[in-house]
Amino acid sequence: MLPSSFLFLATTLPLASAQAQSLLQAIGNISSLSNFTAFYRANEISANLLFNNPSSWPITVLVPNNQAFAAYFQKTNRSLANLSPQELLPLIQYHSLVSSLGAENFTAPSDGAGSGIGTTVPTLLAEGPSNNRTAGAALASKFGGVDRAKGQVVFIRPSASTSNTKRFILSNRQNPGPSSSIRSGLQTNVNVQVIDPQQGTWAGGRFHVIDGLLTLPDLCSKTIRGAGLTGLDNALNRSSLWPTLDSSTNVTCLGPSNEAFRSAGNPDGTLNATQLQSALLFHTLPEVAYSDYLTNGQEFTSIQGAKVKVKIEGTGSNRVIYFNNAKLIEANVLTNNGLMHIIDGVMSPNGTPSATPSSTPSSTTSRGTASATNSKAAAPNFADGYIGWSAVYMLGFLILADIMGLGALGLRF
Repeated sequence: MLPSSFLFLATTLPLASAQAQSLLQAIGNISSLSNFTAFYRANEISANLLFNNPSSWPITVLVPNNQAFAAYFQKTNRSLANLSPQELLPLIQYHSLVSSLGAENFTAPSDGAGSGIGTTVPTLLAEGPSNNRTAGAALASKFGGVDRAKGQVVFIRPSASTSNTKRFILSNRQNPGPSSSIRSGLQTNVNVQVIDPQQGTWAGGRFHVIDGLLTLPDLCSKTIRGAGLTGLDNALNRSSLWPTLDSSTNVTCLGPSNEAFRSAGNPDGTLNATQLQSALLFHTLPEVAYSDYLTNGQEFTSIQGAKVKVKIEGTGSNRVIYFNNAKLIEANVLTNNGLMHIIDGVMSPNGTPSATPSSTPSSTTSRGTASATNSKAAAPNFADGYIGWSAVYMLGFLILADIMGLGALGLRF
């Protein structure tokens, strides 16, 4: 019988060898990464400045496979090899996640887009127009301090089903691992294939494979229009809030869906600019509220000054999040200055969740209840609770619009 010390040495040598290799060496054995390998070698001096810098380790690199390169060319009619250094650097930084992430970071109960289950992870993209937000205390604490967590984020969300996910064999001896998705800018998602530690470990941390390039987060205006939220876009246009929202730091927009606007009587076309401003500022939080940091009973003070309360019901695939009376239907639509959560209704002040998001509150200070005489609850009036608010809120808006610094008013995640 072999000594136990020999067996331990035999099982740990492959992993130790993997840890000693460079990223280029680690990915060189995977045929589906041949385009990225060639791309790395063509830009080796620049790449080594980023990936061979121990001060940024450990990191996890999301490596685009050949399919991702082809999709990028088809979409843009440009090859990654033709991008300028100024274009390449932020893109590569955004594909480099702070911390060494393994399979346990990509697996969780299956969920829907509105459940908010997943993990927000900072990247090395700390400078430039794609990162107009800062790390708050909770994010900094989780990822080793403000300096480590200051980069723009991605959101890792386990796939609800792997049956339709495109999988690919990384080598003849390896079966595909768990499949999850990565949310980046402009509401885009790519699939990620988790690589086992023996093959996916390099000197600076880990790497995993993605089937598309991440999209750099952009302005709120481009993100909302890209999401097709025409009601919200019209309201922000008529209220003249676009410049303030786009230039502010650390904001969360609670954006009603188009159906929510229709159910509320299309207020984007019926309310005047002052009413719209008040309503929209009520739907804007002066901090970045990622879904994985939300807790049941948590309260925020909106830019308008009214309270927004979080209610979370259920767990796993049954997890549901409400902001006042409105249900979250798509979480973490990332922007360069924070994010947007898409909700299924117009929020009511002091509103509470109900089975019918379009319930009409009995007053601006009471809890929303559905009509007992109608099987279909009446849609809320978007102006309810806003026209009668104190003028101090409008004064607050004018000050905010002047200083363009909404994020300074509250704590941030």
